[in-house]
Amino acid sequence: MTPQNLKQELQELKAYKKDRVRIGKAAVQNHLLPDLISLCHPESGVSHQACWSLEQSFLLHEEACYPFLAEICGLFTWNINSSGKRPLCKISGILTKKYYSNKDNLVKKILYQPMREQIVEGCFQELITTDRTANMAYSVYSLYELGKEFDWIYPELILVLEQKLQKNYGNGFKSSARRILAKIEG
Repeated sequence: MTPQNLKQELQELKAYKKDRVRIGKAAVQNHLLPDLISLCHPESGVSHQACWSLEQSFLLHEEACYPFLAEICGLFTWNINSSGKRPLCKISGILTKKYYSNKDNLVKKILYQPMREQIVEGCFQELITTDRTANMAYSVYSLYELGKEFDWIYPELILVLEQKLQKNYGNGFKSSARRILAKIEG
């Protein structure tokens, strides 16, 4: 696969998991992660499809993505549509859980503060602006973890969650939000 093939594949990509997995694997195997990350930017015309595939690259070959964490975290500051932000928020959940875990791991050494700040910015922006419950849930869990370091996050997160709980976002999100509020306040 070449960078040109990658973009064409993404243009034809539907949301089927097997196709996202195939492209995500091919991007890693053909050393196209920088190209895939670049295609995640909104002006590419295939942004959300590239984000879907990047998620699979990360889930299947996480350590191969580590050299590109700065670029991946940089995506959080871009205005990517909700369909593309969901996989990014899922990646942030994995990274933040590892970073703040009690177990020693490589993420603790390579997820630098500016990267964590970009995740904070992107997750708060997504939590505030979207009505997609999966995006909100992934963002909330990431922000909960990040709040262990950034003491201003929890007061802001509490306010946003209390506002969101007043709206009809479904029982799944409400349960997640209440669980996080209980952890913060408990």
